[in-house]
Amino acid sequence: MIASIEDVMILTMADFERLPEGFWEVVDGRAILLPGPEFRHQKLTVALALELSSTLKALGTGHVVPTVSVGIPVPPGVRSEIQIRIPDLVVSLHEPDKIFEAGAPPELVIEILSTRRGNVERTQKLDDYSRAGIPEYWIVNPFECAVEVYLLKDGDYELAPMPNPLRSTAIEGLVIDVSNVWRVLD
Repeated sequence: MIASIEDVMILTMADFERLPEGFWEVVDGRAILLPGPEFRHQKLTVALALELSSTLKALGTGHVVPTVSVGIPVPPGVRSEIQIRIPDLVVSLHEPDKIFEAGAPPELVIEILSTRRGNVERTQKLDDYSRAGIPEYWIVNPFECAVEVYLLKDGDYELAPMPNPLRSTAIEGLVIDVSNVWRVLD
């Protein structure tokens, strides 16, 4: 049982593996237990996953993973040897294990905003995913029915215009009509 803040400091992968059941991110050596998403957030996650999965199936490639089951390693900070993020969805051409291997990130990660501001998604996670070398990052904004598409260029993300339909540059042929996804919010 966790008794104090020192007990949730995660400095090694062995520390991470000893955490109790739950969805944990590790940021700057701190273990953060993620709360379960709201129903509206889950509906949007499922709709987006289904849309992406059907497109990938038609292409005959790739996997969509709701990342309650898989973490993304990020090059660590100075306080610990590991840092792990858990986005809402991962799209990858290779099948992941519990954690993606460092240096072999997925092609696309997707975060769905739970608040209008999306501070963590647009700052810390943006920096972490770029450091992890993830070629493409989408921030789905259910409050404005919009998607921000970030493409990795020279180690930093650049905001790209959102095409309609939405086209991935990291996974050839991955095109989705996001208007189908927004319908679940009605």
